[in-house]
Amino acid sequence: MNTIHLIGHPQPVDISTIVWLEGEANYTRVHYRNGTFSIVTQPLQWFENHLNFLRIHRSAIINPTYVQEFEYINGRSGWVRLIDDRVIPVSRNRLKHASIMLANRLMPPDIS
Repeated sequence: MNTIHLIGHPQPVDISTIVWLEGEANYTRVHYRNGTFSIVTQPLQWFENHLNFLRIHRSAIINPTYVQEFEYINGRSGWVRLIDDRVIPVSRNRLKHASIMLANRLMPPDIS
């Protein structure tokens, strides 16, 4: 089990329980699989450097495991839908990278 120590949390947090991270100035709101969240005094940049998640917006990092759908519209806009039906926009400058990173993960299995 991979864990991460979050400032203000007495116990390490299982990384697989984190669905997405939302930046709020120098704080980060950590959204968990069970629908709860916590606010920690670590900026998104710290998480970007320590987790194998995908930055899709200046204020959002997602765990690709929990992406249900990715929409890429005319190369100018896009969004992801997470398992809790939350839709998060993907910024234009991160669209191409997001589409590459999510393409293989969201491909339907080849049924022959």
